[in-house]
Amino acid sequence: MEKPAAPGGLPPPRFLIDAPWFREFVGRQLIGGYMDVVFRTSKLAYEPADALTRMAALEPAIFVSWHANILTSPILVPNPRNLVSMAAPHPDGQMGAAGSRRFGIETITATGKSERQSEETGGVAGFRTLLRKLKSGKSVYVTGEIPPTPGRQVGRGTPALARISGRPIVPVASASTRRAIFTRLWDEMQLPHPFGRFTVVMGEPLTVASADEEETAAQLLKQRLDAAYARALEATAS
Repeated sequence: MEKPAAPGGLPPPRFLIDAPWFREFVGRQLIGGYMDVVFRTSKLAYEPADALTRMAALEPAIFVSWHANILTSPILVPNPRNLVSMAAPHPDGQMGAAGSRRFGIETITATGKSERQSEETGGVAGFRTLLRKLKSGKSVYVTGEIPPTPGRQVGRGTPALARISGRPIVPVASASTRRAIFTRLWDEMQLPHPFGRFTVVMGEPLTVASADEEETAAQLLKQRLDAAYARALEATAS
C-alpha cells in the first residue's frame, strides 16, 4: 500500500533520510567531523607556492573544482568564511552542505539541470543568488559538472555566471597521499584519509567577456581543471 502524499503534492518523507535534523547531524558531525580530522592531521602544500595570495587577490571569484574534490572545498580557497557553495537538493547534497557549514561556508540549495533529471532543480534561482553574492563581495564555489552526469564536461552555467558578474573563474584541484578514489561512482569521488599530505593546485584563471565566449570558456575550463587535477594526483602519487 502506497503512503499518502505529503501536503502540497510533495512525495511522502522517507523517515530519517528526509529529516532535516538527521541530514544536519550526519553532514556536520560525521562528514564534517571526519574532514576536520583529515585537515588537522595532514600537511598542505600549494602550487604555485603563493596560490592562496593569488586567489585572495582575485576575490570575489568563482572557484571551480571537479565534483571528485567536493569534500576538500575548505582548503581549495583562501577564506572559507567568505565563500558560498551551491548544494544539490538530494540527501547527499544536503548532508554535504551541512559538512561545509562546519567550516563556515555558506550554502544554498540548487543545482544545474542535466538531461538525466526530470524535476525542478532550482538552478535559475540558485544562479541569481550566486550572482547577488558575488556582487556583495562573497566568493562562490561550484563544481564543474552537473550531477549526476559523468564524463567531466563543463556546462555553460559557470561561464555565464562569470560573464554576467564580471568575476574571474579560478580552477582548483587537490589530492592527498592517503586517499581512496571510488572509480565506480559517477564523479570518481576522492576520499582523503588522515595523516596525509595534500597538494592543492591553482589553475590559470579565466574571464568571460561576452556570450560568444561562453562555449570556448567551458572548453578551456575543462582543460584547466583536468590539468590541475592530474597535477595534484601526480604530486601525491609517491
